[in-house]
Amino acid sequence: MSLKKKPNRPLRLLVIAGSDPMAGAGLQADLKTASALGVYALTVVTAVTSQNTKGVCKILNVPKEHLSSQLKSIYDDVEFDGIKIGMIGNKEQAEIIGKFIEKIKKPVVLDPVLVAQSGGELSKEVYVKGLFKYCELITPNASEAERLSRIKIKSLEDMVKAGKSLLSQAKRVLIKGGDTNIGFDVYLEKDKIHTFPIERINTQNTHGTGCSLATAIASMFLNGYDWYDAVSKSREFIRKSILGGVPLGSQFGTIDQFASLKDDARRYFILNALKEAYEILNKEDLGGLVPEIQTNLVYALPYAEKHQDVAGFPGRIIRYGNKLYAPFPPEFGASKHVATLVLSARKFYKEVSSAMALRYIPELIPLLKKEGFSIASFDRNKEPKEIKEKEGSSLDWGVTEALKNTKNMPDIIYDEGGVGKEPIIRIFGKDPFDVVQKVLKIKKVWNEIC
Repeated sequence: MSLKKKPNRPLRLLVIAGSDPMAGAGLQADLKTASALGVYALTVVTAVTSQNTKGVCKILNVPKEHLSSQLKSIYDDVEFDGIKIGMIGNKEQAEIIGKFIEKIKKPVVLDPVLVAQSGGELSKEVYVKGLFKYCELITPNASEAERLSRIKIKSLEDMVKAGKSLLSQAKRVLIKGGDTNIGFDVYLEKDKIHTFPIERINTQNTHGTGCSLATAIASMFLNGYDWYDAVSKSREFIRKSILGGVPLGSQFGTIDQFASLKDDARRYFILNALKEAYEILNKEDLGGLVPEIQTNLVYALPYAEKHQDVAGFPGRIIRYGNKLYAPFPPEFGASKHVATLVLSARKFYKEVSSAMALRYIPELIPLLKKEGFSIASFDRNKEPKEIKEKEGSSLDWGVTEALKNTKNMPDIIYDEGGVGKEPIIRIFGKDPFDVVQKVLKIKKVWNEIC
């Protein structure tokens, strides 16, 4: 990683692209991406599209005189540090842009936007190929790389071959494999070929991914990273943006370029919510409901995938007399067992964000059902041998067994234990306050029969 010296003013990226009324791709996505990465985006409009998630209805290419005027107005007044190019509507626009960037001599990232996600054609390869010689990096997806290189892409080797062909025209090439089953993005420059494994995310909210990735790379480069590191960091930025995606129309939604920025605020909120929920529990006599293995209260990020995305109390919440006691304040990644419960439940029901474990008391189960609790269970005696032998797999298996035939998320999942396994009641909720209210209701029921 090599960080370059930055100017003593806000970084500025000139974005030349089309407009998307869905605000998921095009200039709107570029603005959000650059802003999220601390770069000020200047915008020049090449086309106004009428599109939604069903398709592209109409395209109005900006007349060449107005395109020239936009470029000139910026050049005559504002200094900028780099250029990102998206949709180019016709040959005349390509020629005007080519003359402009040849004169400006700024680093250029070009995303050859040929087809919209909904399937409508936005541009032709002949318009963009003449600009490759000015580009530091081009970022076609695999289908665009096929059209641009005339090489059929069916394998990783084909991607590399197409990339090398395009490398004869541009300084660097990133072929995105997300629209294939190949499973890799391929980055090429003069003396380097690097493959990035693609992590598939189960979501329809991917509109604007390509536009945003190219703008993120340009912004990362302006922030001082070399091209390879800019690509690597931008892919992670896009991954988080996809995880935080926003539903839109009937066919798909868009990514959220501010997901990374929202992450810090969410984490702060989650940790404070856990502290407040614990204070409620701490005032109650709940020691009799704590299992031998002790307990924890956890709260997950909205797109939690791993234990580090779930906050809990280090050292667990323990029984101290008839009270609960947390030796340390909550932090992310502090829980494994209870966090696994939430992560496993979220595979079925995304609204689940919090959980807590209690001591299994057989008499409670029928009484809680009468109180309106929805309850599911699993039998540890049916746990497959290979699951038992795999560290950390038992709870995931158990929750999956309990939920695979349910229509709604239960309040409680319990098991009656097994060899070396204590029977446990597990409480689930949309947040820790939801879980705490259920725990207090369980305590009330238990007190009535004690």
